[in-house]
Amino acid sequence: MPDSLITSISYISTARSDLETSDFQIILDSANHRNAELGLTGLLAFNGLNFMQILEGPRDNVNCCIRSIEADKRHDGMVIFDRREAQHREFPDWKMAGILLSAEGSDTKLGIDELLSSKWVKPETRKHFVSFKSFGSQAE
Repeated sequence: MPDSLITSISYISTARSDLETSDFQIILDSANHRNAELGLTGLLAFNGLNFMQILEGPRDNVNCCIRSIEADKRHDGMVIFDRREAQHREFPDWKMAGILLSAEGSDTKLGIDELLSSKWVKPETRKHFVSFKSFGSQAE
């Protein structure tokens, strides 16, 4: 793989049934710290029932991080639905941007539309997150 390419992996998983929306901030803080050390960026969304994440960076670091995420007991049923190599990061300004989707379909803090508005975000990534937003979010 040429040095200029980065690896991008997207997955969806189901949160543990007793996971609370307040746990999302703990997960996000941990991801920001880890990603800063590993040179990773991305976007993590939580709707109270499911997680969806895109993680991007050097291939070995992305793969190592994905193995760690798979082992995390706060979720299960992880399905990787997209893996690609790219010239540019889709979320270069965020170690890990996070979005909590409410039951009414509204976003917290930065809106998902704003997070997806970068010129680097690919149309299929926008489509994935917009579809995830419509899953009938349950977060409060």
